[in-house]
Amino acid sequence: MDFEHARANMIEQQVRPWDVLDQRVLNALAEIPRETFLPEVHQGLAYSDTRIPLGNGRYSLNPNIEARLLQAAVLETDDRALIIGCGTGYLAACAAKMCKHVESIDTQETVNNQAQQNAAECGIDNIKFFTGDLIADLPDKTTYDAIIVNGSLAKVPERLKTRLTLNGRLIITVGNESEPTMETFVIRRIGDADWLEQSVLDTHIPALMPAEPVAKTTGFVF
Repeated sequence: MDFEHARANMIEQQVRPWDVLDQRVLNALAEIPRETFLPEVHQGLAYSDTRIPLGNGRYSLNPNIEARLLQAAVLETDDRALIIGCGTGYLAACAAKMCKHVESIDTQETVNNQAQQNAAECGIDNIKFFTGDLIADLPDKTTYDAIIVNGSLAKVPERLKTRLTLNGRLIITVGNESEPTMETFVIRRIGDADWLEQSVLDTHIPALMPAEPVAKTTGFVF
C-alpha cells in the first residue's frame, strides 16, 4: 500500500473539508506516518475515515476529529501541552511536531511503552509518557498551555481547568454516550479564577472514564 499517497488523500479529502485549515496542523499530519501508530493488522486502515480498534475496548478516533482537536488547541512552538489518554501516541506525536514539549497520561504502562516506541520510530523525543488516573494523578502545580482530552466526558473536571496557564486552552468533548450528539469546547483561562468557554464542534465519540481503576481499560477511546 502507498501510505504516503493515502496520507495526502486523507488530508485533502477528509481533513480539509472539515475546516481544518491551520497549516501547522496539516504539516504535522503530513509528516507523521499514522500507520506506525496502529497494530499491523489494521495499518491498511490508517487513513480511512473510521475508528480503528486497538484492542481492550480502545479505538483510535477518526483522523478528521483528531485534526479538529489539534486545530482547536492553537499550539505554538514554545507551548507545553498535555494529552489526556495516550493510546497509540499518535495525537501526542502530532502535537509534539507543533510545540516544545508534550506530556501524555494513560492508565496502562504497557500502552505508554508502546506509544513511546511508536514515537521513537518517528524520531520524536519531546514527549513524556506517564501512567496513572487520567485526572487525579496529574502532576501537582504543573500547568500547560494546552490540554487535549482524547475522549468524551459527562462534565468538565475542575482539576483540568486549574492546570491551564493564563491564556491556556482546554479542548474537551462533553456529553453522554446515550445522546445523539456531544459538544467539543475550547475553554480558555483568562484569569486566576476566570475561564472563557466556546463550542467548536458537534460530534459523538466514546467516553473517557478516568474514574475507573488503573487496571481497567474498557470504555476508553484513544
